[in-house]
Amino acid sequence: MELSFDLVEEILSWVPSKSLKRFRCTCKQWETLISEPRFINKHLFNMRGREKQFTVFNDVTLASHSSGSTVSCVGIEFDELNEPRLNMHAFEPLQSSSLLVMNMYHCDGLLLYVMRSKLLVLNPLLKQGRWIKYGKMDHSLDAYGLGYVSSNRPPCDNDYKMVRFRCGKSKDSSIKVYKLKSDYWKVVDNNFDGFLEWPESSVCLRGTPYWIGYVKGKTCKTIESFDFSKERFETLFLPPSAIGSSKLENSLSLGVFRGDKLSLLHESRVTGKIYLWVMKKHWSKLMTVSIPESSMFPKYPSYFVENNGKLVISIRGITYIKVYIADKDDDQCQNVENLSMDLLITGSGCYYVPSLLPVPGFDEAKRRLGFVLKKDFSI
Repeated sequence: MELSFDLVEEILSWVPSKSLKRFRCTCKQWETLISEPRFINKHLFNMRGREKQFTVFNDVTLASHSSGSTVSCVGIEFDELNEPRLNMHAFEPLQSSSLLVMNMYHCDGLLLYVMRSKLLVLNPLLKQGRWIKYGKMDHSLDAYGLGYVSSNRPPCDNDYKMVRFRCGKSKDSSIKVYKLKSDYWKVVDNNFDGFLEWPESSVCLRGTPYWIGYVKGKTCKTIESFDFSKERFETLFLPPSAIGSSKLENSLSLGVFRGDKLSLLHESRVTGKIYLWVMKKHWSKLMTVSIPESSMFPKYPSYFVENNGKLVISIRGITYIKVYIADKDDDQCQNVENLSMDLLITGSGCYYVPSLLPVPGFDEAKRRLGFVLKKDFSI
């Protein structure tokens, strides 16, 4: 049956990114369409909150300094009977030597890899990436965030940016913003005191990065965001159950709910419960479940809510990854998988959703440096 091309475009705009990447080789017309900024914008809008969600873990072990760190992508698939199974892949982003990735940050399908002396922005699905240059300093001492000025502009037209600030006892209190398209760093004036230590968790929602942790001068954890239009930090207070959270009693993790709302996972060792909060006009409790038999590793928890309403919690311990699912109608967490891993020295984890968004400045970087990714990232 012959379909109008407008109808074909509408159908394809509701297809997941992974499938669309394969469809580009169907014919030249489809390849051209799927690569057009106009279509990418439409696809990102239609699929917001509908794409497959993942947790990306970065593991630094004793062997990592010679072989590089391992980056693992963890998700859940549900069969016809709604039974869960693990979807996990490890991937290497470069043709050249392995990378020792210390931290990772996500925005609209783009990942920022932070290494000691390098920064890399990449889209694993499209096999695109570019290096970001910034002196010879140790980048692993900094916290970062990806985002853009929130507006009604299409995603491909957004001026994607990066914010960098030091944590801990560093005397450098400056905040720097980098524009990916123009390849330009600038120092911004700000009265932000900085985090006492590295933030426990970070996400980006509609161009605004958020972090959670202890800010210098404050006795309790707070959520801090960076407004790229005003070039300043803003504070968002915690929901009732998490106010006054201490390291020994609580674990907190930020997330994105349905693609357009900020969420918070609060594990209380005092009550033995996990609370899932969603920010609408104010914090609203969505779910309460019992803590799994093995308590969450307090530093790197990550989670997301599937389209069927299931809460997926991925926990990275010192020698394992454990994946649980929970339902708001059931108080108990169901263990999906336990994976034994090498002894962890350090690492990070972040929320990740694949997209067709090109890496800003990739074409220019490829022309100058011949940058290519090693292999496809199977998701």
